[in-house]
Amino acid sequence: MQNLPTGQAGKTGKYFKYAIGEIILVVIGILIALQINNWNENRINKQKTIGYLNSLLEDIKSDVISYNGNIVNYKTSLNNNRRLIINDNYKMFDVDSIIKLVSGYYEVDRTSSQTYEKIKNAGLAEALGSEKVNKAINDYYNAERSYYKTMLAWDKDYSDKDINFWFYNTNYESSSIRDYNTNELPFLNSATKRKTDLINLIESIQGRNHIRNSIIRKEHTLKRVKEFVINAENLIDLITKELLIK
Repeated sequence: MQNLPTGQAGKTGKYFKYAIGEIILVVIGILIALQINNWNENRINKQKTIGYLNSLLEDIKSDVISYNGNIVNYKTSLNNNRRLIINDNYKMFDVDSIIKLVSGYYEVDRTSSQTYEKIKNAGLAEALGSEKVNKAINDYYNAERSYYKTMLAWDKDYSDKDINFWFYNTNYESSSIRDYNTNELPFLNSATKRKTDLINLIESIQGRNHIRNSIIRKEHTLKRVKEFVINAENLIDLITKELLIK
């Protein structure tokens, strides 16, 4: 095997060093580009999470307003029902006022999970903040809200049975369902006769059972909704603190 001339060997060594230098520069360039890309992705994701957290705050604040509305309505329903069980002072009212005390009332879900669904679709449900924040948010939407919806459905089911009893009973000719009056339509019996029939229905064993079970049900839902308010307000505080450190 022949050796390369000294001059040619020197040139080959220079070319080799130049090639190595070019490769190193390319690698450094790629690493810098990847670093910049990662930095940009982290910056974009951070902006997204901040935006999502702010939207969650608005959603949960709106939930608290809905929960407080539930509380007011449940308290009203409870007070009305209790008046029929505790004493007979309600008998001084006219028939249309009395039926409003016993009418079946239930709440509907007015809370929103739109932002949380966007977060899940973006794959950020576990990347919104600290582990504590992520867990609290996911628990609220997956456990708390699920129980809330189940509770509302349970209350509606039994409230519908109350409505059927009070407004479709063959022993009493009803005048309205909740606040939808039909007084312009004629009745078979006089207001006095209808009032007597309604009072008899209220004082019957079946009527008292409906009222008593409605009270027990509303007491339970009222207690749970108050807990939802506390949990939601705690989550608002937690998210607010998380945003302050981002």
